[in-house]
Amino acid sequence: MTFFPKHITDAEDMYKLIYNTYRERIFDHIKGKVKNRNDIRDISQNVFFHLWQYRDALGGTNTENIIFKTCNQEISKFFKTQRKQTLGNDYHLPEVPDDSVEQLDAKLIKEEQLKAMQDSIDMLPPSRKQLFTMNKLEGVTQEKIAFQLNLPKKTVQKQISKAMIFLKNLHNNS
Repeated sequence: MTFFPKHITDAEDMYKLIYNTYRERIFDHIKGKVKNRNDIRDISQNVFFHLWQYRDALGGTNTENIIFKTCNQEISKFFKTQRKQTLGNDYHLPEVPDDSVEQLDAKLIKEEQLKAMQDSIDMLPPSRKQLFTMNKLEGVTQEKIAFQLNLPKKTVQKQISKAMIFLKNLHNNS
């Protein structure tokens, strides 16, 4: 918790002090929840705009709570807006010819390919399968896998590479 000097009575000076004290922490807080740097900047700007509107209430003992509550509210607004935009886009699809038979065929082919790939992955030795699945299907980095399983990083890299070669050869020959 940051304590602010009592001699600052001007709301604008208090706002400047708060901005300089919290801007990096706010950015990092938002960065923990939102990945796109431009979105992080937009949300940060909205936070400080909101704080500017209520600058007269800042500077007390609950200032930090107000700041991070505002952050969370702006992050929530951002995700709500994103969700509405995504849902709104689904309702305004342009009319296209009915190609449902082709889409169904493509989907069936894709499902068959996925099933064949899963069967191929199941053919891997258990430890190699575990490393491959963690890295390629679950998105865990090789460094984290090595740390979690207490293995050298080179071992993890080699096993994943061997799995990739095996799968590539198996599917190129079929």
